[in-house]
Amino acid sequence: MPIAALLHNPKAGDKDHSEEKLIAVIEQGGFECNYASLKEEGWEEIPEDADLVVIVGGDGTIRKVAKVLLTTVGWRLDIGLLPAGTANNIAKTLQIDKAMEPTVQSWHQKKVQAMDVGVISGLPDANFFIEGFGFGIFPKLMHDIKKIDKQKLMDTPEKEIMMALKMLRDIVLNYEAKYCHLVIDGVNHSGNFILAEVMNIRSLGPNLVLAPNADPGDGLFEIILLPENQRHKFADHLLHLCNAVDCPPYPYQTLTGQEIKFKWDGRLMHADDELIEIDHPVQTDIKVHAGALSFLVR
Repeated sequence: MPIAALLHNPKAGDKDHSEEKLIAVIEQGGFECNYASLKEEGWEEIPEDADLVVIVGGDGTIRKVAKVLLTTVGWRLDIGLLPAGTANNIAKTLQIDKAMEPTVQSWHQKKVQAMDVGVISGLPDANFFIEGFGFGIFPKLMHDIKKIDKQKLMDTPEKEIMMALKMLRDIVLNYEAKYCHLVIDGVNHSGNFILAEVMNIRSLGPNLVLAPNADPGDGLFEIILLPENQRHKFADHLLHLCNAVDCPPYPYQTLTGQEIKFKWDGRLMHADDELIEIDHPVQTDIKVHAGALSFLVR
Protein backbone atom coordinates (compact mmCIF):
# COMPACT_ATOMS: atom_id res chain seq x y z
CA MET A 1 0.00 0.00 0.00
CA PRO A 2 1.47 3.40 -0.97
CA ILE A 3 2.48 5.68 1.91
CA ALA A 4 1.18 9.25 2.10
CA ALA A 5 3.14 11.71 4.24
CA LEU A 6 0.31 13.98 5.42
CA LEU A 7 1.34 17.54 6.34
CA HIS A 8 -1.56 19.35 7.98
CA ASN A 9 -2.19 22.94 9.00
CA PRO A 10 -4.66 22.30 11.87
CA LYS A 11 -5.83 25.94 11.83
CA ALA A 12 -7.12 25.61 8.26
CA GLY A 13 -10.51 24.31 7.25
CA ASP A 14 -13.34 23.08 9.47
CA LYS A 15 -14.35 19.90 11.34
CA ASP A 16 -14.03 17.93 8.09
CA HIS A 17 -10.31 18.73 8.20
CA SER A 18 -9.58 17.31 11.67
CA GLU A 19 -6.63 14.97 12.10
CA GLU A 20 -8.94 11.98 12.62
CA LYS A 21 -11.12 12.75 9.59
CA LEU A 22 -8.14 13.32 7.29
CA ILE A 23 -6.41 10.10 8.29
CA ALA A 24 -9.65 8.16 7.81
CA VAL A 25 -10.27 9.62 4.33
CA ILE A 26 -6.72 8.88 3.18
CA GLU A 27 -6.67 5.35 4.59
CA GLN A 28 -10.09 4.57 3.13
CA GLY A 29 -8.74 5.84 -0.18
CA GLY A 30 -6.11 3.08 -0.21
CA PHE A 31 -3.07 4.78 1.33
CA GLU A 32 -1.10 4.26 4.50
CA CYS A 33 -1.07 7.62 6.28
CA ASN A 34 1.88 9.15 8.14
CA TYR A 35 0.47 12.26 9.87
CA ALA A 36 2.35 15.41 10.92
CA SER A 37 1.01 18.75 12.10
CA LEU A 38 2.76 21.86 10.81
CA LYS A 39 2.28 23.36 14.27
CA GLU A 40 4.57 20.74 15.84
CA GLU A 41 8.34 20.43 15.68
CA GLY A 42 9.85 17.92 13.29
CA TRP A 43 7.20 18.03 10.57
CA GLU A 44 9.92 18.81 8.03
CA GLU A 45 11.37 15.30 8.44
CA ILE A 46 9.42 13.53 5.73
CA PRO A 47 9.71 9.72 5.97
CA GLU A 48 12.12 8.28 3.44
CA ASP A 49 9.65 5.55 2.49
CA ALA A 50 6.87 8.01 1.59
CA ASP A 51 5.41 7.64 -1.90
CA LEU A 52 3.80 11.08 -1.96
CA VAL A 53 3.40 14.21 0.15
CA VAL A 54 -0.11 15.40 1.00
CA ILE A 55 -0.64 19.05 1.96
CA VAL A 56 -3.80 20.10 3.78
CA GLY A 57 -4.18 23.87 4.08
CA GLY A 58 -4.27 27.01 2.01
CA ASP A 59 -1.83 28.80 -0.27
CA GLY A 60 0.38 29.88 2.65
CA THR A 61 0.65 26.28 3.83
CA ILE A 62 1.69 25.13 0.36
CA ARG A 63 4.43 27.78 0.30
CA LYS A 64 5.64 26.74 3.77
CA VAL A 65 5.95 23.10 2.74
CA ALA A 66 7.43 23.92 -0.68
CA LYS A 67 10.15 25.98 1.00
CA VAL A 68 11.30 22.83 2.76
CA LEU A 69 10.89 20.50 -0.21
CA LEU A 70 12.78 22.77 -2.59
CA THR A 71 15.81 22.85 -0.28
CA THR A 72 15.87 19.10 0.40
CA VAL A 73 18.71 17.52 -1.57
CA GLY A 74 17.54 14.64 -3.75
CA TRP A 75 13.86 15.17 -2.95
CA ARG A 76 11.38 14.38 -5.69
CA LEU A 77 7.88 13.31 -4.69
CA ASP A 78 4.51 14.13 -6.15
CA ILE A 79 2.28 16.38 -4.04
CA GLY A 80 -1.35 15.63 -3.29
CA LEU A 81 -3.37 18.69 -2.32
CA LEU A 82 -6.48 18.91 -0.14
CA PRO A 83 -7.34 22.64 -0.16
CA ALA A 84 -8.53 24.05 3.16
CA GLY A 85 -7.62 27.74 3.03
CA THR A 86 -9.48 30.98 2.38
CA ALA A 87 -8.59 31.76 -1.23
CA ASN A 88 -7.02 28.47 -2.43
CA ASN A 89 -5.63 30.16 -5.53
CA ILE A 90 -3.15 27.37 -6.27
CA ALA A 91 -5.83 24.68 -6.00
CA LYS A 92 -8.15 26.68 -8.27
CA THR A 93 -5.47 26.96 -10.95
CA LEU A 94 -4.89 23.19 -10.69
CA GLN A 95 -8.68 22.62 -10.76
CA ILE A 96 -8.61 20.77 -7.45
CA ASP A 97 -11.83 21.28 -5.49
CA LYS A 98 -12.68 20.54 -1.85
CA ALA A 99 -14.24 17.11 -2.46
CA MET A 100 -11.71 15.05 -0.51
CA GLU A 101 -12.75 11.47 -1.24
CA PRO A 102 -12.63 11.63 -5.07
CA THR A 103 -9.43 13.67 -4.90
CA VAL A 104 -7.71 11.04 -2.76
CA GLN A 105 -8.92 8.26 -5.07
CA SER A 106 -7.53 10.12 -8.09
CA TRP A 107 -3.99 10.01 -6.68
CA HIS A 108 -3.73 6.36 -7.68
CA GLN A 109 -3.88 7.46 -11.34
CA LYS A 110 -0.66 9.45 -10.85
CA LYS A 111 -1.76 12.21 -13.20
CA VAL A 112 0.61 15.10 -12.51
CA GLN A 113 0.81 18.81 -13.31
CA ALA A 114 4.28 20.31 -13.29
CA MET A 115 4.59 23.55 -11.33
CA ASP A 116 7.30 26.06 -12.14
CA VAL A 117 8.88 28.09 -9.37
CA GLY A 118 10.18 31.64 -9.59
CA VAL A 119 13.75 32.05 -8.36
CA ILE A 120 14.39 35.52 -6.90
CA SER A 121 17.81 37.09 -6.49
CA GLY A 122 18.63 40.46 -4.99
CA LEU A 123 16.34 40.32 -1.95
CA PRO A 124 17.48 39.13 1.48
CA ASP A 125 14.02 38.10 2.71
CA ALA A 126 12.67 36.03 -0.19
CA ASN A 127 14.24 33.75 -2.77
CA PHE A 128 11.32 32.02 -4.48
CA PHE A 129 7.61 32.19 -5.28
CA ILE A 130 4.94 29.79 -6.48
CA GLU A 131 1.91 32.02 -7.02
CA GLY A 132 3.25 35.44 -7.88
CA PHE A 133 5.66 38.22 -7.07
CA GLY A 134 4.96 41.90 -7.36
CA PHE A 135 4.57 45.49 -6.23
CA GLY A 136 1.95 48.14 -5.86
CA ILE A 137 -1.61 47.64 -4.70
CA PHE A 138 -1.37 43.98 -3.62
CA PRO A 139 1.43 44.31 -1.07
CA LYS A 140 -0.32 47.49 0.13
CA LEU A 141 -3.47 45.40 0.66
CA MET A 142 -1.46 42.77 2.55
CA HIS A 143 0.05 45.51 4.73
CA ASP A 144 -3.31 47.08 5.54
CA ILE A 145 -5.19 43.84 6.11
CA LYS A 146 -2.74 42.80 8.81
CA LYS A 147 -4.16 45.58 10.98
CA ILE A 148 -7.64 44.04 10.95
CA ASP A 149 -8.89 41.39 13.37
CA LYS A 150 -10.43 39.21 10.68
CA GLN A 151 -11.72 36.62 13.15
CA LYS A 152 -13.99 39.22 14.75
CA LEU A 153 -15.21 40.76 11.51
CA MET A 154 -15.31 37.87 9.04
CA ASP A 155 -16.71 34.47 10.00
CA THR A 156 -16.53 32.84 6.56
CA PRO A 157 -13.92 32.73 3.76
CA GLU A 158 -16.44 34.33 1.40
CA LYS A 159 -16.89 37.35 3.67
CA GLU A 160 -13.12 37.65 4.10
CA ILE A 161 -12.59 37.67 0.33
CA MET A 162 -15.32 40.28 -0.16
CA MET A 163 -13.79 42.48 2.53
CA ALA A 164 -10.40 42.25 0.81
CA LEU A 165 -11.90 43.21 -2.56
CA LYS A 166 -13.52 46.30 -1.04
CA MET A 167 -10.26 47.29 0.65
CA LEU A 168 -8.39 46.77 -2.61
CA ARG A 169 -10.76 49.11 -4.45
CA ASP A 170 -10.14 51.86 -1.91
CA ILE A 171 -6.40 51.34 -2.31
CA VAL A 172 -6.65 51.51 -6.10
CA LEU A 173 -8.37 54.89 -5.93
CA ASN A 174 -5.69 56.39 -3.68
CA TYR A 175 -2.43 54.56 -4.39
CA GLU A 176 0.33 56.69 -5.90
CA ALA A 177 1.72 55.17 -9.09
CA LYS A 178 5.45 54.48 -8.92
CA TYR A 179 8.16 54.06 -11.50
CA CYS A 180 9.38 50.57 -12.26
CA HIS A 181 12.47 49.91 -14.36
CA LEU A 182 11.38 46.64 -15.97
CA VAL A 183 13.24 44.46 -18.47
CA ILE A 184 11.66 41.20 -19.70
CA ASP A 185 13.86 38.82 -21.67
CA GLY A 186 16.07 41.76 -22.65
CA VAL A 187 13.26 44.12 -23.72
CA ASN A 188 12.58 47.32 -21.75
CA HIS A 189 8.99 47.77 -20.53
CA SER A 190 9.60 50.42 -17.85
CA GLY A 191 6.87 52.82 -16.74
CA ASN A 192 4.70 54.16 -13.95
CA PHE A 193 2.36 51.53 -12.51
CA ILE A 194 -0.04 50.98 -9.64
CA LEU A 195 0.35 47.22 -10.09
CA ALA A 196 3.13 45.05 -11.47
CA GLU A 197 2.79 41.30 -10.90
CA VAL A 198 4.82 38.35 -12.14
CA MET A 199 2.24 35.56 -12.19
CA ASN A 200 2.75 31.80 -12.22
CA ILE A 201 -0.92 30.91 -11.59
CA ARG A 202 -4.29 32.38 -12.61
CA SER A 203 -5.35 34.33 -9.53
CA LEU A 204 -3.95 36.19 -6.56
CA GLY A 205 -5.14 37.44 -3.17
CA PRO A 206 -8.95 37.55 -2.91
CA ASN A 207 -9.41 35.22 -5.91
CA LEU A 208 -8.76 38.08 -8.32
CA VAL A 209 -8.00 36.55 -11.71
CA LEU A 210 -5.04 38.42 -13.17
CA ALA A 211 -3.76 35.81 -15.61
CA PRO A 212 -6.67 33.67 -16.87
CA ASN A 213 -4.46 31.85 -19.38
CA ALA A 214 -1.58 31.13 -17.01
CA ASP A 215 -0.13 27.62 -17.23
CA PRO A 216 1.97 26.96 -14.10
CA GLY A 217 4.11 24.39 -15.91
CA ASP A 218 4.86 26.03 -19.26
CA GLY A 219 8.22 27.53 -18.28
CA LEU A 220 6.90 31.09 -18.70
CA PHE A 221 5.63 33.79 -16.37
CA GLU A 222 2.84 36.20 -17.21
CA ILE A 223 3.69 39.77 -16.24
CA ILE A 224 0.61 41.87 -15.47
CA LEU A 225 0.90 45.66 -15.55
CA LEU A 226 -1.64 48.28 -14.51
CA PRO A 227 -0.59 51.80 -15.50
CA GLU A 228 -1.78 54.97 -13.83
CA ASN A 229 -4.30 55.81 -16.57
CA GLN A 230 -6.30 52.61 -15.85
CA ARG A 231 -6.88 53.41 -12.17
CA HIS A 232 -10.57 54.34 -12.38
CA LYS A 233 -11.45 51.69 -14.95
CA PHE A 234 -9.95 49.02 -12.69
CA ALA A 235 -11.73 50.46 -9.63
CA ASP A 236 -15.03 50.11 -11.54
CA HIS A 237 -14.15 46.47 -12.31
CA LEU A 238 -13.57 45.79 -8.61
CA LEU A 239 -16.88 47.48 -7.77
CA HIS A 240 -18.67 45.05 -10.09
CA LEU A 241 -16.95 42.15 -8.35
CA CYS A 242 -17.88 43.52 -4.92
CA ASN A 243 -21.50 43.76 -6.03
CA ALA A 244 -21.37 40.19 -7.37
CA VAL A 245 -22.16 41.45 -10.85
CA ASP A 246 -21.05 39.27 -13.73
CA CYS A 247 -18.47 41.12 -15.76
CA PRO A 248 -15.94 40.19 -18.43
CA PRO A 249 -12.30 39.63 -17.50
CA TYR A 250 -10.33 42.82 -17.06
CA PRO A 251 -8.07 43.60 -20.08
CA TYR A 252 -4.78 43.79 -18.22
CA GLN A 253 -1.61 44.69 -20.05
CA THR A 254 -0.02 41.24 -20.18
CA LEU A 255 3.47 40.16 -21.22
CA THR A 256 5.25 36.81 -20.98
CA GLY A 257 8.84 36.00 -20.17
CA GLN A 258 11.39 33.79 -18.46
CA GLU A 259 13.87 36.34 -17.12
CA ILE A 260 12.67 39.53 -15.47
CA LYS A 261 14.83 42.34 -14.13
CA PHE A 262 13.31 45.24 -12.27
CA LYS A 263 13.85 48.07 -9.85
CA TRP A 264 10.72 49.41 -8.15
CA ASP A 265 10.60 52.86 -6.57
CA GLY A 266 8.27 51.71 -3.78
CA ARG A 267 8.96 50.12 -0.40
CA LEU A 268 6.52 47.20 -0.32
CA MET A 269 6.53 44.04 -2.42
CA HIS A 270 5.42 40.46 -1.94
CA ALA A 271 6.37 36.89 -2.78
CA ASP A 272 3.17 34.82 -2.58
CA ASP A 273 1.66 35.67 0.83
CA GLU A 274 4.92 37.00 2.30
CA LEU A 275 5.10 40.78 2.61
CA ILE A 276 8.55 42.25 1.93
CA GLU A 277 9.55 45.71 3.11
CA ILE A 278 12.70 47.38 1.78
CA ASP A 279 14.47 50.59 2.79
CA HIS A 280 15.43 51.64 -0.72
CA PRO A 281 14.89 50.43 -4.29
CA VAL A 282 16.98 47.38 -5.16
CA GLN A 283 17.76 45.58 -8.41
CA THR A 284 15.87 42.29 -8.36
CA ASP A 285 16.05 39.44 -10.86
CA ILE A 286 13.61 36.57 -11.45
CA LYS A 287 14.20 33.38 -13.39
CA VAL A 288 12.07 30.28 -14.00
CA HIS A 289 12.91 26.99 -12.34
CA ALA A 290 10.84 24.90 -14.73
CA GLY A 291 8.92 21.95 -13.29
CA ALA A 292 10.39 22.31 -9.82
CA LEU A 293 7.27 20.82 -8.19
CA SER A 294 4.72 18.28 -9.38
CA PHE A 295 1.13 18.16 -8.14
CA LEU A 296 -1.28 15.25 -8.48
CA VAL A 297 -4.42 16.41 -10.29
CA ARG A 298 -7.73 14.84 -11.22
